[in-house]
Amino acid sequence: MKLEYNPFDVQRLIGSVAEVHPTFIKVNFPSSELAKQKSIYGFELNEGYVGEFAVIEENNFAIFGKITSVQLPDSEKPIVEKSFNLSKQVHPIGMIQLLSCIDTSNDEVVKGISIYPKIGAKVYAAHPTHLKHLVEWSSASKNAIAPISLEMASLSNSKITNIKIPAEDLFGRHCAILGSTGSGKSWTIAKLIEESSKFNSRLILVDATGEFHTLKNKVQKVYLGRALAPPTGFTEVVIPHTSLYESDLFAMLRPSGLVQGPKLRAAIKTLKLLKLVPVLANNGIFRKAGVNKTQYEASMKTNIRSIESPIADFDIKKLVSQIDEECVYLNDFNNTNLWGKEDPNAKSNCVSLLTRIDDIINSPDLDCIFNPVGKISLYDILNSFLAQNINTILLISLKHLSFAHYTRELIANAIGRFILGKARTNSFSNKPLVLFVDEAHQFLNKVLGDENNRYPLDQFELIAKEGRKHSLNICISTQRPRDIPEGILSQMGTLIVHRLINDKDREVVERAAGEIDRSAAAFLPNLTPGQAIIIGVNFPLPVTLKINEPSEKPESEGADYQKYWS
Repeated sequence: MKLEYNPFDVQRLIGSVAEVHPTFIKVNFPSSELAKQKSIYGFELNEGYVGEFAVIEENNFAIFGKITSVQLPDSEKPIVEKSFNLSKQVHPIGMIQLLSCIDTSNDEVVKGISIYPKIGAKVYAAHPTHLKHLVEWSSASKNAIAPISLEMASLSNSKITNIKIPAEDLFGRHCAILGSTGSGKSWTIAKLIEESSKFNSRLILVDATGEFHTLKNKVQKVYLGRALAPPTGFTEVVIPHTSLYESDLFAMLRPSGLVQGPKLRAAIKTLKLLKLVPVLANNGIFRKAGVNKTQYEASMKTNIRSIESPIADFDIKKLVSQIDEECVYLNDFNNTNLWGKEDPNAKSNCVSLLTRIDDIINSPDLDCIFNPVGKISLYDILNSFLAQNINTILLISLKHLSFAHYTRELIANAIGRFILGKARTNSFSNKPLVLFVDEAHQFLNKVLGDENNRYPLDQFELIAKEGRKHSLNICISTQRPRDIPEGILSQMGTLIVHRLINDKDREVVERAAGEIDRSAAAFLPNLTPGQAIIIGVNFPLPVTLKINEPSEKPESEGADYQKYWS
């Protein structure tokens, strides 16, 4: 990639270096008319505006930085205060944060500052095409003839300068889209998906709110949960409890105390054994009171590997009855080869658990887990989607899934677990997969249970930590960065940051982005909808972009009061 214009065009000269520090320089601007806009060869020239980029000439390097402040020397401030009609020249001083370099001998980008400017070095307003060069430059675009790049944005101060970013730079080290409500996160996701779908890609979108139902091109749509009317174009799918882990059921059923947990675990083991050895069952359950243990224990020992499997493969409709059967004394008082009689204290302690289980497994809102008969499994859909070459996008809508009993969190975690399991078998080595998770704060950093029984929902965190080596990348979107574990954000190689108002959210972004990008955080509260600062290990400097409008816009608007209240 070659520079189109000379970075040291005398017409773009704005000042000279007055002070040099390790991370910033101070610049003398010789003119008091900095606010006058000019146009050179069709490109705007904004001299000395805060937020604009500047380039410093030093030997064979063009050193790029961002103007973070402009002020007058104390001696010249009275001149401005006396009159708005300046009769005397004033000489502003600007502070420029040093960010990156271009080696003008070969036009290659150098991340960081390889050489510092001297006092008196000339400072120029950066040309938009040079910023484009910096953003688009990567090892992929340097070595490939026709890199797969996503045309997703333009420079915020030069809408005619379209930006194409290589897919490796966006997704290769994971991506996070951050921003307050209404800042444009959903449009950014839609644009990323739209651009990615132009290639031979594989994308899965976990849609928490249903706003992406507008996607139409190369997309397969499924939904989980109880919809009043089946959404147009969607297929209803289920995740049977037999595909979940025992820990998922424990988190949902919430056994308490020192009695309910062991009895629930014992009942699950017994029901798993009965599925493997049906001859032991009496009307689908195993009655223990006063029964000889020999055959049961022998069968348990023979099938121990399957029974100790984390998969909850058993008849859950019998769970309440089996827990009741587990409430016996461990041994008969006269014969240790027999179970004892019923334990009334254990039965009493388990009453609340039995009631809760009965309510949960018979709830119509949870039919997609506990009454999945005759409906296709989401896991079968995932397997067929990953094996075919027809659709590029799989949209999984959780809009109709109940919030009760942590259902959404557990189902999303189960989806992440299945996809990570496929990745660990090298299923994506020849076709990288990008997993988009909208409203990620609903699913990440969740630990269910109490102090005695804790069930971390950590599958997306594991994807962030190990997915990259298996060609599985994740792109999360959230309006609450402070609710995302720093361990996950630190794994995000690219941050697309929209407007952030909350100071705690900005602090999280600063820590995750690294020292070189902290100067960008000061601009976050003032970004307009659709504007975003893109920062990360693959980008030499943080630059403000205007995300292009997607052709298939998500339905993220609220109620239209003007229309329906008139």
